[in-house]
Amino acid sequence: MINKADKMAFKALKTAVEKDKLRIYMDYGKINRPGSPIYDPWECLLPILIPTLIGLMLIICVGVIFGLLFIVAMMMIYTTYFKKKLYRKVIERAKIYLTSSIEHCEELWKFGGLVLVNSENKKLGCVSPEGNWKEFVILNFSDYMLEKTESKPQEKNEEQTTSDK
Repeated sequence: MINKADKMAFKALKTAVEKDKLRIYMDYGKINRPGSPIYDPWECLLPILIPTLIGLMLIICVGVIFGLLFIVAMMMIYTTYFKKKLYRKVIERAKIYLTSSIEHCEELWKFGGLVLVNSENKKLGCVSPEGNWKEFVILNFSDYMLEKTESKPQEKNEEQTTSDK
């Protein structure tokens, strides 16, 4: 059951992520697997399947050496370039999913593989699913939990003093 305190903690988490005060790190192998809410099987399968199929066609049509060299070269390109790009996409998808709603946040946290780190003090972190993200957010980002409406009453007081003159 989600109460008001949980909603306020989630609001602080969302604000901290938007302001880049809270960094999200992840265990790529743990979070990007079947069953994860952010897992995309095509993203994992296609970068390996397409070069392999093209390589097999080259083996049949051109020759074994050329096809194998193509497969090896494409796998090297995949590990140096595409894997990093896919990792960034998974991180971005995790951030969007994590901050979309408190239910999604709880679901992704229970799945595991996430680490929340305070960007100002990198020694402070919280690992899912063992850690308590709500407690971590409250301890580090409690100032984002409440809305700042202090400027509005001051403006009203200034308007009243000018109208009294």
